[in-house]
Amino acid sequence: MKKLFQEEFDKAYLKYHTNPVSPNSLDPRIWYFAPDGGDPILQLPVKAQIFQNIERINATEQQGVQKRVWEYFIVGPSLQENSSERSSINILVLIDKTNLDDMLKERILQTIKDINGKLATGSLHPIYYIPTIRDLDQDRYSAIYHPYTQKWVKKPRFLGEAKIDLQDMAKDPAHKKNRKYPLKKGIKKLAAI
Repeated sequence: MKKLFQEEFDKAYLKYHTNPVSPNSLDPRIWYFAPDGGDPILQLPVKAQIFQNIERINATEQQGVQKRVWEYFIVGPSLQENSSERSSINILVLIDKTNLDDMLKERILQTIKDINGKLATGSLHPIYYIPTIRDLDQDRYSAIYHPYTQKWVKKPRFLGEAKIDLQDMAKDPAHKKNRKYPLKKGIKKLAAI
């Protein structure tokens, strides 16, 4: 009896008490869409939570002089086209590797382990911090957002970028249409009609 009640409760709750992310959009609990248009930016409580966690990672160094986090970017599932209300927010944390010894690496990794998986303020999105010492590879990710500057390094295509990249189209002959006649000849024929 309890199992049947739980199933019905879950169905009813999920049916009426969720705020699903609309297709081809980002979650409005995480992203702010200005009424006059423009690119979406990160909501202030989520941005503050990320800043606080980055400062916590920087505080692992006892000297307090050097900042270990060189840059950080939001990448991953929450920026993809069909993301859900529970998709993770992955933050790629670029660590400065100068004077980085094994003890400091362990402290940084332990701090990141402590803050990973906590939900973003006001949402069901877990935040995961991914440390790396490599430079950002823009080709690896479909979208990249910089929380500090609130700018898109690489904007998702579904948010308004062109569906076809003209430079890629010029390089790749598979995208060219097979025309029976050259374009100039077709225009001359249309002008003659």
